[in-house]
Amino acid sequence: MKLLRWLLLILLALLVISALAAPGIIGPKVEEIWKQQLGRLQGGNSTSYQRGWFGAETNTEVALQNGTTELRTEIHHGPLLLTSRGPRFGVIYSETRLDLEQLNPQLRAQLESLYGRLQDSPLVLETLVSADNRVLNTLRLEPFKSTGDFGQLEFNGGEIAVSTDYSGATLEGVVDLGSLRQLRDGVEVLFTEPVTGEFQLEPQRGGKAQLSLSLLRAESDSGPVELRDIRLNLDLEMLAAQTLKVVSDLHLPNVQSATPITSARQQMTLPKIKAADLGHYLRLLLPVAERNWALDLRPPLRLQQQLVVESRNGPVLVDADVDWKGMKRAPRQRNGSALNQWLQPLVGTMTLSAAESALLQSPLVGQAMMLREYGLLIEHNDELQMHLEVNRGRLEVNGQQLPPDLFLMALTGQF
Repeated sequence: MKLLRWLLLILLALLVISALAAPGIIGPKVEEIWKQQLGRLQGGNSTSYQRGWFGAETNTEVALQNGTTELRTEIHHGPLLLTSRGPRFGVIYSETRLDLEQLNPQLRAQLESLYGRLQDSPLVLETLVSADNRVLNTLRLEPFKSTGDFGQLEFNGGEIAVSTDYSGATLEGVVDLGSLRQLRDGVEVLFTEPVTGEFQLEPQRGGKAQLSLSLLRAESDSGPVELRDIRLNLDLEMLAAQTLKVVSDLHLPNVQSATPITSARQQMTLPKIKAADLGHYLRLLLPVAERNWALDLRPPLRLQQQLVVESRNGPVLVDADVDWKGMKRAPRQRNGSALNQWLQPLVGTMTLSAAESALLQSPLVGQAMMLREYGLLIEHNDELQMHLEVNRGRLEVNGQQLPPDLFLMALTGQF
């Protein structure tokens, strides 16, 4: 018995010594791996790295579009890691937060418009490196309640988790964003159930993503709108020279509103777009008070779209193939109208086909009647059809050349 007791004590002592010694062995390797990973991050620059026995602290400067900001990271060495979700065995656990003292002023103003005066970072990135070399990154978004010109806004928080290995050969992740609610004068104008999804990404090759939203309620100009079982599928293919091919499929199978629309589906393809230009156009989706379209639409954009809208009065189909060459300078009235100058960099086609009752019993009835009167909407088998072609300033409607200004006047009823 005494021998067994001594063996247990020796084993326990060895375990304690190993646990105490391991961080000193792991620490230098952690620093090496951290700096390797940081070197892969474009716009990231380590400003300090202070290594201790059981952990380390590091600051990272990140370049943003409107300046720089700093991130502060606390790193804990294994093998026993105390994470936000409890004890875990692994190599590294870290928490990265915005450094509020060094936060970019514009970014701070945007965050404080939602979170109020910042006391803690509203974004936290947790990184866990397990013993099998798997790396789990989890970005947490804190919930908020705010009041402003938009009314009252409430977000229940969420997180995005990404799993990979040291090489980052394949990324797999899940998305879980909490519900969002907006009130104006005590009346709900927007509500969404949580957004869920998953994605897979292979760097230098491409990836896929699927997002789903079970319910969206909103108030529109024509009354309340309720969308159920929304699904979005994305396919991403990496091409040469930092360009991408993007294919999206948005399905709205259940639409309830004051309009006759019952469902809609939009399929869109960007055959070749630079990553920077894609980021630029995605930012245009964010709501702002006023836009400078002459500046916002300068980058080139090639897209193909198919839109199918089902209604109680019949279907509406819109096919478009647009090749926007971009603009180096804003259009001017001098030497021709601004509209003609907008069309100069544009090549493309658009076809509209709709059941006659779908247009004549919709809010677009005025424009439809006007366009049909001028022969721009052609009747064929109880359908109204229109085909447009644009080729660097030359506009053809149903095969007939038409001055762009006259077409716009017909479209807006200003003849």
